[in-house]
Amino acid sequence: MAGHDDSRLLIDIVTAVLARAGADWTIDTGAFWCSLSPPDGRMPDQGWKLHVSATQLSAPVVLSRAADVLIAEGCAFKFARGLDEVAALLSSRCDRGSGGKFITAYPLDDETFRRVAARLDLATDGLPGPAILSDRRLRPNSLVHYRYGVFGAEAVLTNDGGLEPVLTGPDGEKIVDERPAWFSPPEWAVAPLPEPSGADGGRVPESVLIADRFVVREAVRHSYRGGVYRATDRDTGDEVIVKQARPHVMGLLTGMDARDVLRHEAEMLDLLSPLGLAPRKIALVRQQDNLFLAEELVPGVTLRRWVAERCIDVWRGAGAPVAEAVDKAGRLVGIVTAVHRQDLVLRDFTPNNVMVTPDERLRLIDPELIVATGSRASAAHTAAYGAPEQVSAPRFGPVPSQRADLYSLGATIMFLVSGVDPLLPADERPLQARIAEFVTALGTSMPAVRAFAPLILGLLRDAPEERWTTAQAHAFLADERHAEAVAPARLRAATVDRVLADGLNHALRTMSPTNPRLWPVDEQRGNTDPANVQHGVAGVLGVLTRAARVLGDDHLREGVATAAGWLDRRLFDVPRLLPGLYFGRAGTAWAMYDAARLLGDDEMAARAVELAKRLPVRWPNPDVCHGTAGAGMAYLRLWLATGDSELERRVEDAADCVLDAAQERDGHLTWPIPATFDSRLSGLAHYGFAHGVAGVGAFLLYCGVSTGRADCVTAARQAGNTLAAAADLDHGAAWWPSGTQRDPAASRMWHWCSGSSGVGTFLIRLWSVTGEPRFRDLAEAGAVAIRRAGWYSSTAACHGLAGDGEFLLDLAACTGDHRYHEWASELAAIAHTRHAIRDGLAVLPDESGADTVAVGYSTGLSGVLGFLLRLRHGGQRWWMPDEILAPEGKWPVFVARTPELTVH
Repeated sequence: MAGHDDSRLLIDIVTAVLARAGADWTIDTGAFWCSLSPPDGRMPDQGWKLHVSATQLSAPVVLSRAADVLIAEGCAFKFARGLDEVAALLSSRCDRGSGGKFITAYPLDDETFRRVAARLDLATDGLPGPAILSDRRLRPNSLVHYRYGVFGAEAVLTNDGGLEPVLTGPDGEKIVDERPAWFSPPEWAVAPLPEPSGADGGRVPESVLIADRFVVREAVRHSYRGGVYRATDRDTGDEVIVKQARPHVMGLLTGMDARDVLRHEAEMLDLLSPLGLAPRKIALVRQQDNLFLAEELVPGVTLRRWVAERCIDVWRGAGAPVAEAVDKAGRLVGIVTAVHRQDLVLRDFTPNNVMVTPDERLRLIDPELIVATGSRASAAHTAAYGAPEQVSAPRFGPVPSQRADLYSLGATIMFLVSGVDPLLPADERPLQARIAEFVTALGTSMPAVRAFAPLILGLLRDAPEERWTTAQAHAFLADERHAEAVAPARLRAATVDRVLADGLNHALRTMSPTNPRLWPVDEQRGNTDPANVQHGVAGVLGVLTRAARVLGDDHLREGVATAAGWLDRRLFDVPRLLPGLYFGRAGTAWAMYDAARLLGDDEMAARAVELAKRLPVRWPNPDVCHGTAGAGMAYLRLWLATGDSELERRVEDAADCVLDAAQERDGHLTWPIPATFDSRLSGLAHYGFAHGVAGVGAFLLYCGVSTGRADCVTAARQAGNTLAAAADLDHGAAWWPSGTQRDPAASRMWHWCSGSSGVGTFLIRLWSVTGEPRFRDLAEAGAVAIRRAGWYSSTAACHGLAGDGEFLLDLAACTGDHRYHEWASELAAIAHTRHAIRDGLAVLPDESGADTVAVGYSTGLSGVLGFLLRLRHGGQRWWMPDEILAPEGKWPVFVARTPELTVH
């Protein structure tokens, strides 16, 4: 389909149906969906909705026939606006609860539902389309499905600050409209049709028998295309892997679907297994229209996990041992060489598709994309591992040459020696030059990267004909290499200034004052209050305000006026006000007040204070991001700025609430979020700054110093004791688990949200008040952990380089030790390696590290800009009332040395 623009095809089909029917409907074309409403525009808040599935090939016919029915019935509906969007809904990566939902219809009542469902079923009978796992199928093999859900009801602001679709029960109870991968209507929602007999959409329950032979024991992973399971072969007693392919999932323009892909994988296993390169195929069987491939279980772990566990000592930040890397790199080159000798192209050679066995051998897994050279196939690649010619390939066409695999080999070897994916956002510059800069910078910290740089860069060349061959790679690995020590990279002031200026300009350029959100938000971040600090306007406004003040830029000042005006018009536009500093509107009041002071607008400043006064003081969640401690931080800031006695009372009320919420555990204080509270965090007891002990302790410390309350300082010291006891010390570095639950996956955390950065942020301030050396020692050990883990971090403020760098700047300011400022500059240099040029501006991606440049504070660009502004021009920590501990920016040796507080 190269050269064809199908983006308007589906929209034109619906437009033609409307014209033929003479219907005067409203059409709203969004980024993904196209929605149609009849003239009366009626839409119930909730009800039984209909979904119609399709493949890419059948989508035009399905839409044409369905639109005829829905427009004749006067039933509002939406559809995926183009064939690319249809492909996204059919992808194996699509959320299982959303997969296949090509058309959604909204019948006004049960009678209309039954009539429309029957007509849609008749109109689409015999056309191909996948099962929709969240729904009940109208009948076996029908494209029509249904579930109970939200229609037109406004999203509800939850206690966690998210705007979510919510259902209302007959008794008024509110429940989130979840979309699990199974049919699960509320108990009180009576289906308008009886349950049909027949297929269940291909869902495989635990402990099921497949082909009267394979007993499924557990799921390895789930995806929309089908699960991957561990099973027992009853014929042999061996443990095997069983892969499932559902019909019509991945049904693209080729006419093939997931089952064809699985058949092809079975063929590749037959070809490669005798060579010792891949698992052995055991059986390929069909059951209830699903296809299952049973294959040999390869013991061991993926190369990605092996690197994390064995070779890359992330906790010391030095990369892989060179000798270990040479051995594994040689084996990787051997696999590519052996596959190429079979006249095959791998197309997806990554650390996820290579297993390391207990005897240290390497074997390929998931060879579904391997094809014969000269074949034609749908384009496919893994981000950061696909060669440029794969990334730019048409949806279907000739497969790339074997030289594309050389690029993937280079990227995989880079990960082997560093544990870092060569993931860079799309850019206007040649990729090869950017990769070279990236590898050079990475090599300043990792000897193995320096040693392997010629090989990595030789393989990662843009032009296929210029890439090193496998023979050259073998020859390189046969030589002895030595990597000389080099100084870590730090950003020059001019570079910081350029990135800062460009990022601020990008923020100003992308404002949309007439939209419901002033800046677009990456959908993966969720739909949150557009006025908050986390992802909304307040966080960006805070950065723009300080930048305008520090840089004296009139253009920035105009941007502040625009953003503040947008916010001012929406200060009280939510159904209820939440107290959190980041997800609630405490941070909104703070940002608004600071902007008003810059603009000299006393009335706006007064409205910001009024917003703060309307926030709830007592709240079940005591944390900083969502709860009372966060509101208390904002009260402190505004009280100090205004001298308003009501705000002072609110500070003390918040402190009392937080003190009441403390619980003693093993002799230490924690602040758990109540299990009875309606929150996704309910029942958790965190250590970090965002949701736990460190953030609460910081608020109590500020409160104690500013009000003279010794009980608050005492509780803050107890919080410090809790964190000291929970510290994980190793080779001069300190990490913290996320919380008391001791989740193995979150045992060594190092960011602001949960981990060393956030804990250290509190502990260094606690040291400045109490003078207890152990608190400073732990904070500085946390800084060591942060520095070592820099290359394994995103750019973001919440859990990335910006937030970690902010803490290092705190250490430099509090202790007077300039090396922490240098370490912060190192983190800035790491972030800079990931920048992209967009419309002539150097911008940094959000925490995904991919192509998205979201502007929001905690996970996007403005948080990084705030860090760079402070790195270059100084100033106090964002969203912290540090003027309490450091008047005029000067940190005293200690504010107080004993629990009997002396206020300075």
